[in-house]
Amino acid sequence: MTRGRVEVRDGFVVLLAALWCADRTNVLPLVLLAAAVHEGGHLLVLRLSGGRLHRLTLTCCGAVLHCALPEGRFARAAVCLAGPAASFALTVLAQACGWYRLAGASVLLGAFNLLPLPPLDGGMVLEHLCAGGAVTARAALALLSAAGLLCCGLWLLRTGGGCWLLLIGALIGAKSAKNLANSIKMR
Repeated sequence: MTRGRVEVRDGFVVLLAALWCADRTNVLPLVLLAAAVHEGGHLLVLRLSGGRLHRLTLTCCGAVLHCALPEGRFARAAVCLAGPAASFALTVLAQACGWYRLAGASVLLGAFNLLPLPPLDGGMVLEHLCAGGAVTARAALALLSAAGLLCCGLWLLRTGGGCWLLLIGALIGAKSAKNLANSIKMR
């Protein structure tokens, strides 16, 4: 479904409905607010740096900004870092107001997005700063980060924390391993 500059994929609607049904602690609205602030940070710096938004797509894996990025690798990296910066600013504000669950949701979202895994913000920052180079090093770093997610996911699963992080780590790990194999093959 597309409305103007926002496209909502079916997977997003299904995931949102599943999360809404599973959310016994009413944390989903806080996560959605934290995500909106995060994306707002990207949009603000995109606009200020001369970039242009074409479309925002909501998928089962998160929000994807389709945009014309500004010129220059540092300006592009700044757009990528603006989302986590907005998340951390919201964390500080929420903490100061005593909204600890919102602060927790926001800091987790910001920190997760800084992982050096494409298409997360951290991975895109590295891509822009390396000007597309160092492909093997970036792929290896992404694979190591995915392995860290897998380890944390296994620990959470064993301690009763659920399987979500393990599943995310497995998906990202598979993609990172494929990227690393492709970068080695291209050498």
